[in-house]
Amino acid sequence: MSDFSDNLQRMKPATKDLSIIFGCYNASHYIEANLVDLIHFLDTLGRSYELIVVEDGSRDTSLAILRRLENKWPTLTVLRNPKNMGKGFSIRNGVLNSNGKYIIFTDPDMVYAKTNIISVLEKLESGCPIVVGNRRLPESIYTVQNALVKYVYSRHRTGTAYNFLVRKLFGLTTRDTQSGLKGFQREVASKIFEVIHTDGFLFDVEIFIRAKKLGITILEIPVHLTYTSDESTVKQLRYFFKLVPELIRIKLLEIGGAYDAPVLQESQSSGVDYPGQQRSSKQQPDVEGEKQEADR
Repeated sequence: MSDFSDNLQRMKPATKDLSIIFGCYNASHYIEANLVDLIHFLDTLGRSYELIVVEDGSRDTSLAILRRLENKWPTLTVLRNPKNMGKGFSIRNGVLNSNGKYIIFTDPDMVYAKTNIISVLEKLESGCPIVVGNRRLPESIYTVQNALVKYVYSRHRTGTAYNFLVRKLFGLTTRDTQSGLKGFQREVASKIFEVIHTDGFLFDVEIFIRAKKLGITILEIPVHLTYTSDESTVKQLRYFFKLVPELIRIKLLEIGGAYDAPVLQESQSSGVDYPGQQRSSKQQPDVEGEKQEADR
């Protein structure tokens, strides 16, 4: 395990076809089964890949489980944040340390069907620079236990109100900015993630602001989601109102030109050491624990 580094380097050239990235916080009760299932699935794709899990200072046994799995599965790499930093920090850490020509991030609870990963990848391979799974498209499918219908409906209403606010505030056209399934061509990811400023889950908004500034096309595709639990560390309505100051902060950054920064080019460096990273030898209002699961 390497020491922390304070030097942000450029993304290096791709050495694999695909990188899948998770942020992980207090997921010990499901992370092993989901990762093993996903690895078996990715093994069938016929593409070289890596699965990067960024452990975000969990208080449970997630890290110990991940280290054990990392020793068993050569395609799995575990990065560790110095403390609970938030989903934005975790995904940015994973992206900047990735090796894939195509980069996809999703959630470790695997609410999105694994076949949706194939759909995103195929669109990226066909030339789409950014692909987003849109839960609000008419073709999207929800598989929900009867007891969870009210929970999912509440999330949908809150998410709809939030996305309306974001689209109006930033002039965006994407209708599901907080989707937990997004894919990028590597050069596009480099242009975007090297100028992301938000560590919490609102980093997604910055992705679309930056893409808009660069004139990058975004494709939205339908997804299939399966909800088997209403477990979430986010109290949706309460958290919605806490987001307003953070959205104002991002708006001020936009006005100040923060998302107009020049693009860094890929370098020939042997790796990216993102601030706060711990890597194994194998290779902004925050509410504690809310930041990782806010957009499932």
